[in-house]
Amino acid sequence: TSLHWLTHHREEMISKEVIDLKKSMSRRKRIVLLGDSITQMSFSDGGFGAALADRYQRRLDVLNRGYSGYNSRWLLELVQNDVFLRDEELGGEDTMLVTIFLGANDASLAEHNFRQHVPIDEFVKNIQSLIAIVNKHSTGNIIIITPPPVGEQQRLVYQRTRYGDQATGILERTNKNAGLYAQALVKIAIQFNLPYIDLWNDMQTQEPTNFGPVFLSDGLHLSPQGYRFLADRLAHTINAHFPSLAIYPDPHTGHFGTSGSSSSLLPHAPWHDSIIAPSLSGKVQ
Repeated sequence: TSLHWLTHHREEMISKEVIDLKKSMSRRKRIVLLGDSITQMSFSDGGFGAALADRYQRRLDVLNRGYSGYNSRWLLELVQNDVFLRDEELGGEDTMLVTIFLGANDASLAEHNFRQHVPIDEFVKNIQSLIAIVNKHSTGNIIIITPPPVGEQQRLVYQRTRYGDQATGILERTNKNAGLYAQALVKIAIQFNLPYIDLWNDMQTQEPTNFGPVFLSDGLHLSPQGYRFLADRLAHTINAHFPSLAIYPDPHTGHFGTSGSSSSLLPHAPWHDSIIAPSLSGKVQ
């Protein structure tokens, strides 16, 4: 009887381990980054997208859905018409988090960059529509990110460097106007009870007189230090507001993709040091 119980118990244990293995090797869930060029370039060296992908290696895929030059009007139209992007990536059941990072192009001055400018009332409606789409089809976990401040002198230098004698010397963007769109996003986040990162305010608070050279590469896009600044705030916001998505590094190595790291998210396939059988289908600790 004891031998029969031991044999039956061992078979149950192996069966459970195989089920756990299959569960850990199921389709990976994801984070989707939605935005403009600042998001599109976020997989560059030090970018917040690259930092997230490193942080969630083996646990969540990070999809970069940034579209350079886009404003909220164009991006909303894309989401509404691209069924796969709307229903499967942004709204699929495996989508655990969506970041919405827009406003830098919308805030262009109408008189100098009418093509990208979106009036603030329309901008608000566009962001609300994007939130509604994500809420309808996914977990509804959203983080709103405001545009960064504008380094006005950097924009003028960039203009002269790119256009030479054809440079107008007139700003097509101002820090004040970017701030109005940032404030609108904060109000939307509060309205929908969503966590947010007020990049426009936070960068100027950190570097009141020198935010441009420190955080911006050309007065508009983020520098490597600006991307690291955002990556740190994003990780903090995720841990604080979505604890089920929190990741803590191995205390000895600082790495996120090892058995020493901790999270409620299962890794894709067992960590190598938990495998004690000759094959994956064998016993796993």
